[in-house]
Amino acid sequence: MNEEGISEEKIYDLLNQKLEKDLDYDTGKILGSMCTKPHEFAIRIFSQYAEKNLGDPGLFPGTLKIEKELINEIGELLHGKNIEGNIVSGGSEANFIGVHISKLTHPNIKNPELVCSSNAHISIFKSAKMLGIKVQEVKLDKNYLPDMNDYKSKINKNTICVIGIAGTTSLGLIEPIEEIAELIEGKNIHYHVDAAFGGFVIPFMERLGYKYPKFDFRIKEVDTMTADPHKMGMAVIPTGSILIRDPDIIEKYGFTIPYLAGGCYKHLTITGTRPGASVIAFWALIKKLGAKGFQKIVQECWNNALYLSEEIKNLHGVDLPVPIQINIVGIKNTTKISRSICMLDEQLRKRGWALGVFKNLNLARVVCMPHIKKPHIDLFIKDLKDIIKDLGKNYSNKN
Repeated sequence: MNEEGISEEKIYDLLNQKLEKDLDYDTGKILGSMCTKPHEFAIRIFSQYAEKNLGDPGLFPGTLKIEKELINEIGELLHGKNIEGNIVSGGSEANFIGVHISKLTHPNIKNPELVCSSNAHISIFKSAKMLGIKVQEVKLDKNYLPDMNDYKSKINKNTICVIGIAGTTSLGLIEPIEEIAELIEGKNIHYHVDAAFGGFVIPFMERLGYKYPKFDFRIKEVDTMTADPHKMGMAVIPTGSILIRDPDIIEKYGFTIPYLAGGCYKHLTITGTRPGASVIAFWALIKKLGAKGFQKIVQECWNNALYLSEEIKNLHGVDLPVPIQINIVGIKNTTKISRSICMLDEQLRKRGWALGVFKNLNLARVVCMPHIKKPHIDLFIKDLKDIIKDLGKNYSNKN
């Protein structure tokens, strides 16, 4: 720490120097991220309420009321009524809370287990490890969806939780949420749906006329859900949400904090201090955009995903692993030229492109977020075509 402060101008100069290597969403080269540049209106609102702390909600009853309204609106988007929950740091914390609730509500199971497919986000596996829950991992079929016979075989007397995913991390697929529900119908098993990405995509795709199987609170077995505003909701980072069907869960199982200046309250969030500004900013953003505004954003991202998927199909050497379901496009090798997706990714990164790579599946993915535009896709396809051609030449020379 400096003995004396330095000028704001000098601080900005230092920050520019230190952050110059950070990638910028505006370049359109961040292709693998499920986050995007927050909406400028949300940023402005967020900056005005930096002191709001929902870790002590008694001091900020107005902010707390906004959070409850926001959770209810997200819940209604996902066909829930009187949904409880919180705005949290993101999908990882929300998934932890969902899994934690399953353990809290099954205190008599001595060797608890949860069942999820290999598609599950790493936060599910982390949560299980931290909570002492054994994971029964379901294998995938040729379409990168859970093998339902294997899923059924993994459910047993120790199962306290099953997981369904609406928008898988690798390919944006919607797992058979209803079929999983049928496997646990009438059983005392918690059902958590991870819709961290799909939660702010699928409802608007449905409004556009696209048909999807039910994935949300329309399914009576679904107890908790994750949906992230800081992904396709364009909220400031971090802004996630945990949605809880049973309105009494927090009151029954929440942790009590008795010493706060604002008074005693119960919570299930991991964090104590929570930024109220994130809540206020997203509440304001949904008021500004409305359902039609989000629908328009999703439509543009979907159009770009369709365009990219057609370009990929027309390239020799790569193809789609499966047809796209939402605005996530997978890329797989179809020849021996590149041997592994990592070789393609390595060359793309040399040209500044940042994709998501899944070594275990030998595929990459592009998430067509709002910052990705058609000219960016054209440039990416040109570079990808050149790289495949160069790799082909090297392969021929070696053989």
